[in-house]
Amino acid sequence: MAYNSAGPVVFAGVSAVTATRGANDPQVGTRATIEGETYVYVYNEGGEQIQPSYAAVLDASSATSGYSVTISSVSGVDMMIGVCKHATITTGAYGWLMEQGFVNVEMEADNSGVTGAILALAANGEFAAKSNSTGYAGKTVGQMMESIASAASGLAYISVY
Repeated sequence: MAYNSAGPVVFAGVSAVTATRGANDPQVGTRATIEGETYVYVYNEGGEQIQPSYAAVLDASSATSGYSVTISSVSGVDMMIGVCKHATITTGAYGWLMEQGFVNVEMEADNSGVTGAILALAANGEFAAKSNSTGYAGKTVGQMMESIASAASGLAYISVY
């Protein structure tokens, strides 16, 4: 069953990325639920683009909007805001990150996991299997829906809540 939120009205799809905000564009921090997936509108303040399957964190060095994000992160320290699902959010651009739902995630180069394993945020937008043996003490951010090899992407259910 598909579910769309009653508000806010989103004039462009959640795959839209723009370098400048127009009169009909949402405010940063706006949330939308589209077919059961929850998204938040952000500004990429960081020095790197955010590609699909990579996570973003708050850019603590810039308090310009409250929803300024970057892909640069430290394992077990930073808090994930969401995962880029549809289109690359270039540096200095606005776009949507998924906060909750099914999305492909990128495993870091020295980490892999099996179906059902739980995920933690690793460094620089990538993910790691979270367990006592891997030592990833960060917050649980999702669960693998399929086995994912080291440095590969695969389907996961993520939730930043």
